[in-house]
Amino acid sequence: MSATENAAAHPSAAATLQIGEVARRVGLSIRTIRHWEEMRLVTPTARSSGGFRLYSEEDVSRIRLLRFMKPLNLSLAQMRELLHIREQLASGTESPSDRVEALVWPRTSDAGDDRAQLADGLSAFADLADKRLQKLRRYVEEVEEFVGRLREEVREGAGCGPASGTREGADPVEGGA
Repeated sequence: MSATENAAAHPSAAATLQIGEVARRVGLSIRTIRHWEEMRLVTPTARSSGGFRLYSEEDVSRIRLLRFMKPLNLSLAQMRELLHIREQLASGTESPSDRVEALVWPRTSDAGDDRAQLADGLSAFADLADKRLQKLRRYVEEVEEFVGRLREEVREGAGCGPASGTREGADPVEGGA
């Protein structure tokens, strides 16, 4: 049953998506989303009468945020803590659509000691993310250098090409086009 059919059958679930639709929308595998559910980082808003996971726009925003965290190699505890901080910062929003937006990009301008502590925690995560991002950039530079060397070998005739059994356009690592 698609989200549209589900909405017609269950009016209260009008704004929900099944896990496959969520995975396509955020560019993750269903397995990753299920793993995050097992680790209690995300919980589907509901289940259909057939037992399918149903995710709200807020759930999708949370999953998208987790996707941003994934390449930073944060621990599960760090991911939970960062989610908690962001949810606390987003909790003062009025409408559901504002809350969904605030989960991804929270506003930290409200006064108060609690919000200041949350903002400090968010700042610490931003610093950690900057460090991890720099490491990722260095890694990407190394991979780019490696790819450049491979291309040079191809130009020199030492690389794998169509004559060695690899289909033109095929990805030898992924096993196909």
